[in-house]
Amino acid sequence: MDKGSPDLWKVIADLKLIKEAVSKSDSVFRFIDAGGALRGILLAAGLLIAGFSTVFYYLLEQYGSFTAIPLNYRLILFALIGLSGFGIGYLKSRNFFNSSRKIGFDMTFRKLLEGIFTPRFLRLMLPNLTVITLVIFFLGSRGYGLYIIPSFAVLYGLLVISLSSLFFIKEFYLLGIWLTATGLLTLFIATAIHPLAVLVITFAAGFGLTSLLLYLGLPGEKG
Repeated sequence: MDKGSPDLWKVIADLKLIKEAVSKSDSVFRFIDAGGALRGILLAAGLLIAGFSTVFYYLLEQYGSFTAIPLNYRLILFALIGLSGFGIGYLKSRNFFNSSRKIGFDMTFRKLLEGIFTPRFLRLMLPNLTVITLVIFFLGSRGYGLYIIPSFAVLYGLLVISLSSLFFIKEFYLLGIWLTATGLLTLFIATAIHPLAVLVITFAAGFGLTSLLLYLGLPGEKG
C-alpha cells in the first residue's frame, strides 16, 4: 500500500475520527476491546480463587481453625494472595494499554484512570460500595460470618449488572446475574455449606464462565 493509496488515507481518517470520539466520550471502553482485555484476567482470577479456597479448606480440615494454622503457612498464603492481586492488576492495565494501541489511541496510566473513573462510574460505584461495606461490617459484628460471602456475592452481582452498560460487555451482565442468583441460593443454605465452597460457586465459577463466554464470543457481541 503506497502513500497515495486511498485505502491508506481512509485508515488514517478513521483513526482520527476514533481519537476524536474517544476524547469526547465519557468512557474509553466504548472503543477498545475490553472483553478481550479482561477474559484472560477473569479466567486467572477464577482459577486463583478456586485454588486458594481449596488450600485454605485443606488447612482448616487439618488444623481445625484458622488461628490453629501455623503462622508461617498463613504468612506465605497471604503473601501469595497479595502477589496474585498485584499480578492481576498489572496484567489488566497492560491488556488495556495494548487494546487501546490497536485503535491508534495513545493510552497512559492517567488516561486509563480517567477512562474508568468517570462521573457516571463513580455515581454508580460509591453508593454500592458503601452499602457492601456496611453490610459486611454489620454481619461480621453480629456474628453472622456465614452470610458474608453470599451477601457480598448478591450485592456485588447487582453492582456488576449496573456497571455492565458502562463497559459495553454483555457477558458482564450475565456475570452479575450469576453472582446474584448463586449468592441468593447460598444465602438460604449458608448453614449447610462451607463458606469456601460458596466462594468457589459464586466468584470462581462466575469468573470462569464469563471468561469462557468472552473467549467464545457468546451469547452476544460487545454491546
